[in-house]
Amino acid sequence: MQELALPLPDQVDDAINYIKGLETNLKLAKERKESLMGNKRSRGGCSSSSGNIKLPKIEIHEMGPTLQVIVTCGVDDHFIFCEIMRILHEENVEVISTNYSLAGHSLLHTVHAQVYIHIHTCKPIYRACSGIDTHTWF
Repeated sequence: MQELALPLPDQVDDAINYIKGLETNLKLAKERKESLMGNKRSRGGCSSSSGNIKLPKIEIHEMGPTLQVIVTCGVDDHFIFCEIMRILHEENVEVISTNYSLAGHSLLHTVHAQVYIHIHTCKPIYRACSGIDTHTWF
């Protein structure tokens, strides 16, 4: 099957439209990158409605074999919750339930877990989370 070649002016118009489309995509990609880089720079904590930056807060309560971890952080700081879940898994702690609620620009994560072999599960959580940010937020 033979394809008919477009006349030269149509080929030029197609090339121009293609280049304009690429320029638009490049501009959108740069804007997206800048917005993501802005989020990455402000990732150190939660933004409050007043614009002040608050560092994430972690509370750990050991009640016998039961462990409760409460994390308050910004909506962009979900990695902290993931890191805590990873540590609990590594420490062979059984997670019974997790809940979260959104309040303005903050997320409140609650983890209820069961420790079968008594170990100091809190220390690895504090140690790992202190590596996330150099500030003390406990």
